[in-house]
Amino acid sequence: MNEYIENESLDLFTSAITLTEIIKFLHLNNENPENIRQVVFEIGIRSLVIPVTESIAILAGEFRNEGFKGVIADTIILATARSGGHTVVTGDPHFESTSDAVLIKT
Repeated sequence: MNEYIENESLDLFTSAITLTEIIKFLHLNNENPENIRQVVFEIGIRSLVIPVTESIAILAGEFRNEGFKGVIADTIILATARSGGHTVVTGDPHFESTSDAVLIKT
């Protein structure tokens, strides 16, 4: 994943709901609250955080209806990416068969 994050020639985009998932993950791993704030801050510096709009929410609902197996947050992340013509870079196996996703090993 670092090849994407550290490559400053790439424009990065983050779905706002991804911040929720990252914060949850860091809390579950007993991360220091100050470090969590720093991670979220750095994500905002390095990428454009895209809000969950009505059109993204509707598109996410359609993905669920079409059989995408990820949880609701995953469908919102996918809808955010597709609405902007972006690629999802993730370690989440729910995206394994998604053509516009790059699955990385963490």
